[in-house]
Amino acid sequence: MVKNILKNPSIQLHSHRLIAIGFTLVLLLMGALTLVALYHLADLQKRLDTVVNEQNVKTDLISTMRLAARERAIALYRMSLTPDPFARDEEFLRFNQLAGDFAAARTRLLDMALSPAERTILEQQSRLSRMNRPLQDEVANLMLTGNTERAGQILLDRVIPLQNEVLAALDRLRALQTEVARHAAAEAGNAYRAAQLAMAGLGSTALSLGILIAVYVARRTASAEEALFQEKELAEVTLHSIGDAVITTDAGGRVDYLNPVAEQLTGWTVQEAKQQPLETVFRLIDGTSRESIDHPASHNPLDGRTLGLNHHTLLVRRDGQEFAITHSAAPIRNRAGESIGAVIAFHDVTEAKRLARQLSWQASHDALTGLANRREFERRLAELLEDARQRKQMHILLYLDLDQFKVVNDTCGHMAGDELLCQLATLIQARVRSQDTVARLGGDEFALLLESCALEHAFAIAEKLRHDIGDFRFVWEDKIFSCGVSIGLVPITLHSESLAALLSAADTACYAAKENGRHRVHVYRPDDSELARREGEMQWVLQINRAIEDGLLRLYYQPIMPAAPDDSRPGHFEILLRMVNGTGEAIPPMAFIPAAERYNLMATLDRWVVQNTFEWIASQDLSAQGYLDCCAINLSAHSLCDPDFLDFVINQFQRTGIRPEQICFEITESCAIANLSRARQFMSALWSMGCRFALDDFGSGMSSFAYLKNLPVDFLKIDGAFVRDMVDDPVDHAMVEAITRIGHVMGIQIIAEFVENEAIREKLRHLGVDYVQGYAIDQARPLAQFRMPAAQGEPGGSRTQADRPLPHPTPARPDAGPIHQGEVGPGRRTRTCT
Repeated sequence: MVKNILKNPSIQLHSHRLIAIGFTLVLLLMGALTLVALYHLADLQKRLDTVVNEQNVKTDLISTMRLAARERAIALYRMSLTPDPFARDEEFLRFNQLAGDFAAARTRLLDMALSPAERTILEQQSRLSRMNRPLQDEVANLMLTGNTERAGQILLDRVIPLQNEVLAALDRLRALQTEVARHAAAEAGNAYRAAQLAMAGLGSTALSLGILIAVYVARRTASAEEALFQEKELAEVTLHSIGDAVITTDAGGRVDYLNPVAEQLTGWTVQEAKQQPLETVFRLIDGTSRESIDHPASHNPLDGRTLGLNHHTLLVRRDGQEFAITHSAAPIRNRAGESIGAVIAFHDVTEAKRLARQLSWQASHDALTGLANRREFERRLAELLEDARQRKQMHILLYLDLDQFKVVNDTCGHMAGDELLCQLATLIQARVRSQDTVARLGGDEFALLLESCALEHAFAIAEKLRHDIGDFRFVWEDKIFSCGVSIGLVPITLHSESLAALLSAADTACYAAKENGRHRVHVYRPDDSELARREGEMQWVLQINRAIEDGLLRLYYQPIMPAAPDDSRPGHFEILLRMVNGTGEAIPPMAFIPAAERYNLMATLDRWVVQNTFEWIASQDLSAQGYLDCCAINLSAHSLCDPDFLDFVINQFQRTGIRPEQICFEITESCAIANLSRARQFMSALWSMGCRFALDDFGSGMSSFAYLKNLPVDFLKIDGAFVRDMVDDPVDHAMVEAITRIGHVMGIQIIAEFVENEAIREKLRHLGVDYVQGYAIDQARPLAQFRMPAAQGEPGGSRTQADRPLPHPTPARPDAGPIHQGEVGPGRRTRTCT
């Protein structure tokens, strides 16, 4: 409308004519202006322009700072009210943006010429803002992490009072600006009155200049009108160019203007929408309840408020299409500060919300099968656990681990394995109720949550699943596969301890099902001895890791001496491993080694033993022991199969500087046979450096001696089971004799362990055994107390059975795995390779 008025030539001409007549009347009444009056007027105009412009800029900046400070507090308050995390994130972004607006306005204000009073108030405001800013950030972070109660308390108790002080400081600054402006206006009025007096006194001399002045003012007026027109054009072009939709209304809530984006989103053109009620053009509904929403600017001005809608608002276009939008509205004021309309800005967020929903789904579901993932499964499990405690309702957790799934992956590749998982996921989901949860926890592991299900019914479901999966045939190209499933069943009751305890129980029950033959269902019961054993081993795993971290592992040694009293060959010793408890009491290896083997901790223990033994040897002068040959260290099958262990050992030789000839590695016969290729590679590499090797527990796996031809073996260590009873058992005697003869034929020295008395030692000497180890020689001792026993024939060199201390027996367990660095003596069991 303003643009049309400015473009009307008749209106422009009428304006110029009125200005000319007015100046003529002034010239006739006042006479003429003198040069002095012109000077006064120009100076007055300059001063007024400077004061007005400077005060306007300062006032705008102070208003911007006050609005930003106030809106930051409102944003925090909104964050505390909304339960929607996405809405909270959007308010947080707005919170940070307002901080930037506040800082930018304050920087501009500080760059201007300020009075001491203004700077004092700004310094007070800055001090308050510095106190309040960390509290606001803390509140925002607490709200983002969900701790709204704590955030709200800080907001009410500290942030808002400090924010009110900041606003009060800005109000004082604005009041000071008003006072400065009033003072400047008064000075300008005095100057203007002085100029009037000058003009009245010299008016008669300025008559001749009146016409020139009238022409000059007319031209300036036309220039101002043109500038106003250009500013209006610029504003309209800007509104057309921005990405947000904009609607302006009058004081009665009728549409006055729409930019092109608003036209596109509403389906109304500017001409069609003009003077239409806002609710007709800008039709809003609640996305949840589908009820219509009346916009606050539809009937009344906004009363100075900047408003926004909830984040479930939908805009209904003229043709019925719906868009999700974000929205804000602010009042339009006249010079008197009265609200004469509103400007509404909104933005289409339909695609953003669709992507947010998609990301939310992906965050809670397995990408391959579409089932719930581990995170979502644990969330629902926690809900059922809470429900069981409150309502005393039983739910069931099923933990499924596929058997023989690796065969499909290894035979046909991962694409076939993925397809099998998808088909099995569909099969499992079809066997449960709609309210039950089926989840893929990773790899070939699935889990089910059966809500409000009795134990007997859950067991029937698990058995049905087991049969269906067992009967399922997977076809890939020309191959047909079948697979089984081991299922652990755990009741969820009010007595269930925690989420972690339920998951651990399910894993333990599933593992028990596998150990009992696979493809079966195992129901968890707290008094189950098998599960108790595995849980005990899990406790040992934690204790082993703690022992490694806290330095509770200890090295022991036991001598290995020549069997013949007059044998001048040097002896050596075997390194043994012990763990101590919190009171310093040694824990026998039989207590923790089986758990270490089952849960793949043996390689870690072996590395600890090798590193600390090498460092101990490097710190000793072992050449003082004239009859000392080398140190024997046991290695487990886990280390033998570890591709990085060889490099680790070589690195330890280089780091400590000890000679490879000082080390003899002991490997059990069964482990060497089971990993023959890897054993040959490992042993050959270190044997070529000078290390020696002993086959431990030889005879326990005597299927063939042929492999000895391919292994660099220096010692055969006869299994103690044959040595212990060889005096009374002719079969054991014959076994020891046979091993000794074959070993000597192959140029290998023989060591006999479990030599518990002199009678056994004498028998071994007659059979030609080279070395003996056991309590008849010496018991295991801490490496920190290292000393080798004197050879027989030397003073104190022959220790009898009665001389040695009684051993600490370690009870054998029939289900235990191989012993690592075990003590040779009564109670030690045969080592086997797993």
